[in-house]
Amino acid sequence: MRTSLKQGGPPKKAAERIVSLRKLLYFVNSLSMDEKKWLSEAVEDPDTLFTRERIPLLDKLVERNLVVDDIPPRSPDLWIDTPPPEKDTELGIGKHVAWKTLLHRKAVKLALKAST
Repeated sequence: MRTSLKQGGPPKKAAERIVSLRKLLYFVNSLSMDEKKWLSEAVEDPDTLFTRERIPLLDKLVERNLVVDDIPPRSPDLWIDTPPPEKDTELGIGKHVAWKTLLHRKAVKLALKAST
């Protein structure tokens, strides 16, 4: 019998492993209340990190290899086919910042939930 994603199947286990390997509970607990709020907002829209006061948090996430902040331009002349959308918050992709994978985003969500 298959386990659905909502019941905590393999993707949840993989995200829990990322929490453990990247020491995300320790990381989240080391953040200020403002940084936790910003991180929570970034889970929904990673571009919220692309502001002057949030750049230090963005740098910490890049250091931990959780997000990327060097997204190439998406102009039509650079693509053979249709260029990807400029932003897709469902996939955790912003114009300037994107989650490394959906599992990384889920791992941060889990760590935020566990720290409250």
